[in-house]
Amino acid sequence: MAAVTELPKMNQELAGAVREGLELKKVETNEKNILPTKEDVEVEKQHVERIHEIESFDSTKLHSTPVKEKVVLPSAEDIKQEKQHQELTDGIQNFPSENLKKTETTEKNVLPSPTDIAREKTLQMAASFDKSALHHVETVVTNDVRVTDAQ
Repeated sequence: MAAVTELPKMNQELAGAVREGLELKKVETNEKNILPTKEDVEVEKQHVERIHEIESFDSTKLHSTPVKEKVVLPSAEDIKQEKQHQELTDGIQNFPSENLKKTETTEKNVLPSPTDIAREKTLQMAASFDKSALHHVETVVTNDVRVTDAQ
């Protein structure tokens, strides 16, 4: 065992504070590293065991199994549909273009009627109408009804 003189020395201020019983501040501790639950430990243990079993698996215990390949032939309906499709595509590809009639395309340029032009002009004129040229007019309403004899 080491002699007392060989032991590490403590700071004198710190040693004095320890001897006097210095009051410390109260501090709330917050647990930041949460320990796993019992279930978490068991799940991880099972996972490790499965991995170990897979790594140490003896493949010589396996039996070879012959592979049976089944060939599914198309039904009569499938063959019929495929023939119809093939005939249609052949008919389109091998169609003689000489049998087509010659046609000429004509472009029709329909001009607007005079009423359509007038409508468009009135809309433009109404949008640009100068209201400052208008004068204020008061309307006079009369209820005089005169009866005249028709001869």
